[in-house]
Amino acid sequence: MYLSYRKVVIFAVLIGLALTAGGGIYWYQQVIYTASLDTRPLNVGIVGEINSLQPAHLGSPEERLIASTLYEGLVYYDEEAGSIKPRLARSWKYSADNKTLTIELKKAKFSNGQPVTAEKVKMAWEKSFSTTKEWANISLFLPIEGSQARLEGRTPDITGVEAVDSDTLRIRLEKPNSAFLHMLTNPIFWVYDGDESIDPSPGTGPFVLQASTEGHTIAMTKNEYYHSSPSRLSALQFTLYEDPYQAFGDFQLNKLDFINQVPLAEINNIKENPEYKDKLIDRYLWITYSFGFNMNREPFAGNYLLRRALNYAVDRDSIIETVLADSYRTAKGVIPMGLPGYNKQLRGYTYDPEKAKELLAEAGYPEGEGLKPLVLAYNRDEGHRAVAEAVAAQFNKLGIDVQLQDMEWDYYKKQLNELNLLVFRVGWHADYPDADSFLYEMYHSSKVRISNFSGYNNPQVDKVLDAARAETKSNEERLKLLQRAEEIIVDDAPMLWLFQKKATALTGKHVRHLQMDGMGLIDWHKVELLKPSADGEGGNSTEEQV
Repeated sequence: MYLSYRKVVIFAVLIGLALTAGGGIYWYQQVIYTASLDTRPLNVGIVGEINSLQPAHLGSPEERLIASTLYEGLVYYDEEAGSIKPRLARSWKYSADNKTLTIELKKAKFSNGQPVTAEKVKMAWEKSFSTTKEWANISLFLPIEGSQARLEGRTPDITGVEAVDSDTLRIRLEKPNSAFLHMLTNPIFWVYDGDESIDPSPGTGPFVLQASTEGHTIAMTKNEYYHSSPSRLSALQFTLYEDPYQAFGDFQLNKLDFINQVPLAEINNIKENPEYKDKLIDRYLWITYSFGFNMNREPFAGNYLLRRALNYAVDRDSIIETVLADSYRTAKGVIPMGLPGYNKQLRGYTYDPEKAKELLAEAGYPEGEGLKPLVLAYNRDEGHRAVAEAVAAQFNKLGIDVQLQDMEWDYYKKQLNELNLLVFRVGWHADYPDADSFLYEMYHSSKVRISNFSGYNNPQVDKVLDAARAETKSNEERLKLLQRAEEIIVDDAPMLWLFQKKATALTGKHVRHLQMDGMGLIDWHKVELLKPSADGEGGNSTEEQV
């Protein structure tokens, strides 16, 4: 480790103090380490539009990422352990019939100094449930007893959520649900002080909103009431960008310490640049990219051979290489790699143009003859357009004509929910860290017009997915059931599964312990920003100092 003259002097003085204090070496190490932390804000560049930071209204990964500095849930998913761990909860216990969940809360405070109580948790959930505009969010509450009645206005609150006392929350479920604890990690269940009328509401996260400039910057400072170990960062400054090139340019000028997205065209250059290559966050996210088929309309209704043919017709690897700059990986099926339940042995679909031609003929459309042009819709975006064009070109090789149709996002969502689109782009971000989020939410018949946009309805799949949720004794058996459901769905081919997204974020050389999980979130209170040392490099991290 390089020490400047000033550090050597401090070192000598503190050693003397430590020798006279008894057991003071650890104190010395902490003082030296703390002195190496930079007190300036961590400057974060976010490419994307931010419309809200309120948990009930988070609609994009970028909004979730920023809001996660302010809010937390009762539990979180520990990716390394592969299990749910307590956050604001201290402990939890299911009843013998697995229909009642009792959660004991930690002693914690909101950023306004008010205590977190079971009544405040219930109030936050009730407020989020009644104000969210997303059916996908509402549906996460429906396993709770009384949610449907509350939705229909038959009761004033969700009767299945009860504040037993200040520290105890009781949740009654309609039926056993092995995925429910995972659902509680979703932002719709994040906790805030609903008594406050300010927006965003006071939360329990490691930071608190200090100031914001609409559409440009968001400044945050430490939450002095944070219940866990204090953040190593003194402050956060988010700068919002529409253009990833502008964000990357500011990063190169050392104006930013982290950007959530680098331009696709720059990824390979970054990997070859010794200054940046080790700072590229290189992991796959639980986000998938597909095109769905409308199962209620011709030519797809009842014609699984055609749907399979189209899955075999696409060279996914070539699109990843030529259009997406290796920022995705090929998806074989429904469950993304990294989630428990991911099946390495799943047969799935590979590029096989001869097989595609054979199936197309068996489907009744030899060389595309007799098949009307397929209208392929996507929400307006240059990247989506490029992928759609590449897919269309490969369909053309089979003699299939394709018409592309782009739409503004709000209109596109409406058309999706009403099942008005024939072939349509679906980007699915895990609602919670479990394979159930991809299988049940997208393919169970109860989710049609909510998150099942293809209208897929297979009673056998429903039965297996219901059995997986009911399996509360053995997680191994539950995952086997989920994998069985995936196999049936893949054989039915209600979608053209294409890609799994890869993180394209970049950290600065003075940033330590910034890790992104499969949901695309960061544990901000663990992140460190080190002062540049005399030689221009970052100082040492916790492991190196203590």
